[in-house]
Amino acid sequence: MLKDKLRRGFRARTMVPVALCALLAGLGSTAAAQSGRLSIGGVARSYLLHPPARRPAESRPLVLVLHGAGGTPAGIAEHTGFSRLADREGFLVAYPAARSGRWQDGRAGAESAADVEFLRALIDTLRRQHAVDSTRIYLAGISNGGMMAWRLACVAPKSIAAIGVVAAPMPARLAGTCAAAPPVSVIALHGTSDGLAPYAGGPALLSAPESADRWARRLGCDPASGPVRTDRVTDGTAIDHLIYAECDRGAVELYSIRGGGHTWPGGPRVRLRTLGRTTREIDATAVLWDFFRRHPR
Repeated sequence: MLKDKLRRGFRARTMVPVALCALLAGLGSTAAAQSGRLSIGGVARSYLLHPPARRPAESRPLVLVLHGAGGTPAGIAEHTGFSRLADREGFLVAYPAARSGRWQDGRAGAESAADVEFLRALIDTLRRQHAVDSTRIYLAGISNGGMMAWRLACVAPKSIAAIGVVAAPMPARLAGTCAAAPPVSVIALHGTSDGLAPYAGGPALLSAPESADRWARRLGCDPASGPVRTDRVTDGTAIDHLIYAECDRGAVELYSIRGGGHTWPGGPRVRLRTLGRTTREIDATAVLWDFFRRHPR
């Protein structure tokens, strides 16, 4: 009986990110973005692509950014500012769209392989068309989109070098299904006051620390010695940054956002009180890119 109540409560909470992403969808789109389409198994799939400001002399990195449940490519592009950063740093960024607004992230009822096939096909297409460096392909996402990033890192690790997830612990059903090699580097940012994807986990999700610990063991990392605390802004939040040491390959980092909610750190404040605080201590977009550029395959 108690387990049933927990499951019902967690399902109800995980639907609330739809409100967040619907809000993000209304923030506008990236003016220079180009619409693209792929046919996967006879089904049309769409994405936005922010093209290079100028054609590079050599291959460049690619970052795929996945929206949360109920979101859109245009909304997450505007909210995260990844396109503006891409222009400054010289990488290509794409924003895929989930079917019906929700990714098949590997949790019960969301186990179809269609999204895995779509993301792999999109990566292959963009590699051919835009001279992408195959050793520097990355996946970022929030909430349901971050959980989809975990899934791709588990089942298609050869496709990407690293993932960056925000408010997205690993789905528990994925934990025992990850391919053995090659390992993928992971950086995770998670608010301790996240009421929608709880920091402490739930019936369908590992906790944020357990997600990082399990991945660190896969990469042969030593146990982390303790986080470094940052609290420079008076906004009700603080950052505990944990770095796992001496990994055999790759890297794992966890940012625990004390007092942070189900939000994108450093992004625009959201008006829905149920989502909690948006920290000003760090900018998630910059933090993720800094990790990505330091960790090619």
